[in-house]
Amino acid sequence: MNKQSGSIDLARLAVYILKRIWLVIICAAIGFGFMYWRASKAIDTYTASGTMFVTNSNPNLVNYGYTSTSDISSAVQLVNIYSEVVKSETVMQKVLEYAIEPAGENGNENDLLLSQKYPGLSTDFIRNVISMNSVHETPMVRVSCTTPYPELSADICNSVLQVAPTAIKDVVAAGEAKAQDYATIPMFANGRNDMKKGIIGALIGAVIACALLTLLFLMNHRVEKPAELTDNYTPPILSYIRRAKGEEKDAGVFLLNDKTDMDMVESYAKLRMNLLYTMSEKMRRTVLVTSAISGEGKSTIAANLAVSLALSGKKVLLVDGDMRRACQSEMFYYDPNSPGLSDILTSNIKVEQAILNSTWDNLDVLPAGAVPTNPCELLESPAMQELLKELEEKYDLILMDVPPINIVSDPLALSGQCAGALFVVRQNFSDHREIRRALISAEMTGLEVLGFVFYGENIHQGRYYSKRSQRGYQYYNKYDTRIQASSQKLSQNDNRNQETRNNRRGNKE
Repeated sequence: MNKQSGSIDLARLAVYILKRIWLVIICAAIGFGFMYWRASKAIDTYTASGTMFVTNSNPNLVNYGYTSTSDISSAVQLVNIYSEVVKSETVMQKVLEYAIEPAGENGNENDLLLSQKYPGLSTDFIRNVISMNSVHETPMVRVSCTTPYPELSADICNSVLQVAPTAIKDVVAAGEAKAQDYATIPMFANGRNDMKKGIIGALIGAVIACALLTLLFLMNHRVEKPAELTDNYTPPILSYIRRAKGEEKDAGVFLLNDKTDMDMVESYAKLRMNLLYTMSEKMRRTVLVTSAISGEGKSTIAANLAVSLALSGKKVLLVDGDMRRACQSEMFYYDPNSPGLSDILTSNIKVEQAILNSTWDNLDVLPAGAVPTNPCELLESPAMQELLKELEEKYDLILMDVPPINIVSDPLALSGQCAGALFVVRQNFSDHREIRRALISAEMTGLEVLGFVFYGENIHQGRYYSKRSQRGYQYYNKYDTRIQASSQKLSQNDNRNQETRNNRRGNKE
């Protein structure tokens, strides 16, 4: 779905469902199993059928040669009326009291009524088990009865065939009816079609699963692909950065180092170059790193970007500007109670006393300091303006890790004191509604969003890097491996040569 316009993207919906096809298969299997089990447990039923011939009031009732087309058409239209007449309480009561075995038959002294042969039989039961239908749009009407007992089906059907013609003639003056064929006791049960019902259950399960997935798709406002940002918003995407799994466990482990994957190093290098190009015409050297809501990875992005800038030779200061929830101490392993930004702004200490040197050359860190009661007021104070001007004279670039825009107004308070902001968007986490809200707030306060940083775990799986780039990384990895192998061989050769020289010297002596 296009998150901005609200229209449905059928291609994306299809991909969304295909990625979760396992759920559709499971629901289809459950539907098949349930319907198949239910059909297999169903009681066998037997259907007995007989026919009646119905016409208008015509003396040639059963003579097809004298029955006109209008009589046939009228008779067909009267089938529904006949059915309602037969199923009326009066007729059903007559069916129930019909003598299925008159006196004298089978040695009976008295008539054997249907209700006597089957005690507990009711008119409601008979009404529910009988049906009347026209045979191929002819005056022939088929009367059917379906019950779990073959003899009961035949007895009820024959009772209806005996009682119905008289009832129809008495109630419907425009037509007549006559029993044509009587029912016989069915020998075989009706087919249950267990497999057919199972397939129907599978289709129902699959349809329900697809409907639920469609509903979830329409309710999902999270960013899944970078194209959603480029299609709906103005700021460009400066870089795609892969998020390491388990990052929350030990944040410091995920800072750029000599063991970091080549693709991640290149991602931050691309972000660094795009940021420097964007700032080439800016007067200020301070950049905010923020997001819409918490948990989107802005602090990790800020820390690694600072390291990447420092490795490129830039003198960088990373400021932990989130005085309410400082977390850069987890990245650089310093005391979270260290004096910092808030202490400087309240005139408790000097700048030099708060800035910490990191293990990377050209990279210093300014902690957040003690939690103040009025962080926003401190950030928009004249003291903050003077502090940033002083720091911009000493550093090539100042990165400020600030709170999310939609949580507090701290980043907006710095809108007139910085070059702009990097906006971190986390894949399958950031919400389009929150992004729009944050961008509107930034625009209203004059905070320029320099670009997005797309941060996600499935970047490679999403093919955001081309195959050519992946081959390039593999080439460099193989190149590094060959260098290491060559170095090991050279070292082994040097050791062998040294051993040979020592042996020769020993022999000479």
